[in-house]
Amino acid sequence: MGWPPNDCITLPTMPVILPVILSCAKISVASPFFISSVRRFCIATVSSSPVSLTDFLVAPETSSVSLSYALSPDLSPPPPIKNLTPCFTRVFCYILNILLHYGYTGTVNFKIREVKLKSGKTAVQVYAIAKRKRNILKHLGSSKDESGIKDLKEQALNWIQEETSKKGLFQGTQDVFFKNYAYLGFSYNFAYEFLSKVFDDFNFNKHTKKLFKDLCVVQILEPSSKRQNLLFLERFFEIKHNLNNVYEHLSVYDPNLKESLGNETLRIAQKHFHFDFSFVLYDVTTLYFESFKNDEFKRPGFSKDNKSNQPQIVIGLIVTKEGFPVHYEVFSGNTFEGNTFLPIVLAFKSKHKIENITVVADSAMFSKLNFNTLKESGVNYIVGARLLNQKKEILSQIENSIKKIHKSSIRIDDLIVEYSERRYAKDKREFEKQVEKAKAYENSESTKIRKMKFLKNDKTAYRLDQALVDKNVKLLGLKGYVTNLLLPNDEIINYYHNLFKIEHAFRIAKSDLEMRPIYHFKEQSIKNHVLICFVCLSLSVFLELKNQKSIKKIIELLKNVTDAKIRNLKTGKAFYVRSEFDEEVGNLLH
Repeated sequence: MGWPPNDCITLPTMPVILPVILSCAKISVASPFFISSVRRFCIATVSSSPVSLTDFLVAPETSSVSLSYALSPDLSPPPPIKNLTPCFTRVFCYILNILLHYGYTGTVNFKIREVKLKSGKTAVQVYAIAKRKRNILKHLGSSKDESGIKDLKEQALNWIQEETSKKGLFQGTQDVFFKNYAYLGFSYNFAYEFLSKVFDDFNFNKHTKKLFKDLCVVQILEPSSKRQNLLFLERFFEIKHNLNNVYEHLSVYDPNLKESLGNETLRIAQKHFHFDFSFVLYDVTTLYFESFKNDEFKRPGFSKDNKSNQPQIVIGLIVTKEGFPVHYEVFSGNTFEGNTFLPIVLAFKSKHKIENITVVADSAMFSKLNFNTLKESGVNYIVGARLLNQKKEILSQIENSIKKIHKSSIRIDDLIVEYSERRYAKDKREFEKQVEKAKAYENSESTKIRKMKFLKNDKTAYRLDQALVDKNVKLLGLKGYVTNLLLPNDEIINYYHNLFKIEHAFRIAKSDLEMRPIYHFKEQSIKNHVLICFVCLSLSVFLELKNQKSIKKIIELLKNVTDAKIRNLKTGKAFYVRSEFDEEVGNLLH
């Protein structure tokens, strides 16, 4: 038969007939009966074999048949409906055709047109009518001759076929659905909720205001200036804070807050990492300012960021053997590293009434004053030694005693010296590079040569410092450690090698958290900025240790989960739809 059947019901009567028929038959447009009928109709229309119209009308035996059953082509067909008259069958099939053709197929009526151009050429375009407007969908090109125009029309037909094949059966219903809703953007609510919960698990929320928490969360997710932090909070979390209130909040520094938050990090260290104060790592770093104005607090000094001309502050940090931060102090920018060691370690020991503690630090803390004071205070230490500064007798004893085989070591009083083949190769490579560089400037009379390790100035010209070269050759591959612990050499050396964990903590602070440069200029605000970064560092290291992933990877996973904000245009109400997350993200929650 022809389609649509012209001997049954005319199109103008459909608005009246359709609801009546569906109502009388007790059929919902979304029911399995209707959808199953649609499916069978579609199969029939593309089939070359004749199919009876009554075969279209199928219904589930019970109301428990799901939509997936009705839509699945792999399932066996349900039994046909009984006692349906041919007239009803014919009418229903007509209704199905109207719904499919004008509503549910999402059919676009593509048309091809020729347009005469001023140049004399003829352009070929594909268009469609939507809302009484002609929309140009594809411009195929233009040509002067008939053969060229014919080729362009064939290209247009091919394009229409490709576009038509992309259309799904129920695409129209999706278009109708989304016409009722508006997409308003996305947010990282999941990331905020996740980090906020970790913040609360540390009990930081008991000591701080919500503004402090928000500044910490955004510093982890998207570190920047406080102004940019607030823009990020408003854009992705709809959290608003007044910038003046932020500056006012930061301008008042409370040492008691620092102590309270430090106690909470200690509690977490004891609970999750079994920290007992017996072993800690200590190191120092510098944070510079985007300014050249100095004061008593912000001062130029030895910079670890190669910013020696800019003011800075010095941070001393204590971490556990896992690298989890438990205490810090801030010093003026011109403070010598070694002078930070005793104040922090002794204050930490006294505050927590620690009887037995071992501190590991690098060679920058090496000084007789430090060692003598630590011994008198009952503090054990493992510190890197500067072998070049040892007496000739000690160096001679090292040269005669140590065997140049991998991992061999000797002990002379408090000094342990180890030889490593890997270190030898590294030292030799750097040593030769420095010597060659010095030789390039040998005999030069220029006064603008930068100071070099193996180059000395004898007032008339620069000369290679051969004595220093010979001394360094003997020390290639050797590393020294000073300790007052009577433990095996390899155990002392292994303890010292844990220092890379505090170096990793500093990398997180400077790279992932962008702790510097500092954009504050008043001492109170600077100290509050450092406190926020210390809290962020403790949260970040905790997440790394618990998940065995870098904080950068964790933030990437958290940001992969987004919440789309949708508004119902009829009700005006907005809601969020969260994207699904995979197992890797799910594991972060445990």
